[in-house]
Amino acid sequence: MAAELPLFHRLLLVSTTLLALTIGGPGEALSADLLLFAGAGLRQPTDQLIEAFEKQAGHVVRVTYGGSGQLMSSILASGQGDLFMPGALFYIEKLETMGRIHSFQKVAAHTAVVGVNKSKADLIRSFDDLARSGVRLALGDPKAMALGRTAQTILSRSSLREQILKNVVVYGATVKQLALYVAQGDADAAIIGRADAFQFKDRIRMIPIPEKYFQPETIAVAVLTDSKNRAEASRFCDFMASPESIAVFEHFGFLALTKAVQRTDP
Repeated sequence: MAAELPLFHRLLLVSTTLLALTIGGPGEALSADLLLFAGAGLRQPTDQLIEAFEKQAGHVVRVTYGGSGQLMSSILASGQGDLFMPGALFYIEKLETMGRIHSFQKVAAHTAVVGVNKSKADLIRSFDDLARSGVRLALGDPKAMALGRTAQTILSRSSLREQILKNVVVYGATVKQLALYVAQGDADAAIIGRADAFQFKDRIRMIPIPEKYFQPETIAVAVLTDSKNRAEASRFCDFMASPESIAVFEHFGFLALTKAVQRTDP
């Protein structure tokens, strides 16, 4: 991991330089306080990119992480917030039909895999092995998180759906919870994001999900109609969708939309 850090810092340097050229340095505009609602599974690249944006733009970005469904409910209930970046485009499209989205930009792909605790690698070698007797499976709550909905879709297309559901021992509210269940051995396997399995690659093995069951979700960042700082929020969207920022997402195990195929290699 240490060998990758210099590349990562170079990516951040390029992204901050790009931002400076685009919107100028701090002090050239009044500082804005932006509120971002972001999917919990996007935390690592988002935290790093927010830091870079704040240094160059002079704006403060406060972020609330959680399950995408929970965040959408918070946006609807509170009427607050400037930006929304869920784990699937579905949530933005749903808010858009309600007139709550001003604009959005696509960023990267959220690719699901079967994450297997390495101690169970001999028991679970393929997606169909999730139906085997004795497997302890964790799934996301479809009402709370994007990958919960994704898992529901995947299982609905499998002839083994009922057998697999019998093996579910716990439902998680965020993808981070699911990854920890597997990494710690509380569950043998879970349908999680590739980036989350990547984070625990010393303890979690990735198994691809057949393409007939699943296509990668699109991560996008949206400006909410409730925002009182639309110009600044739009600049943040531009920054997050830049090639340099997408490269940071890739550094943490996400895939660029042009590369969004079923990959299991770290």
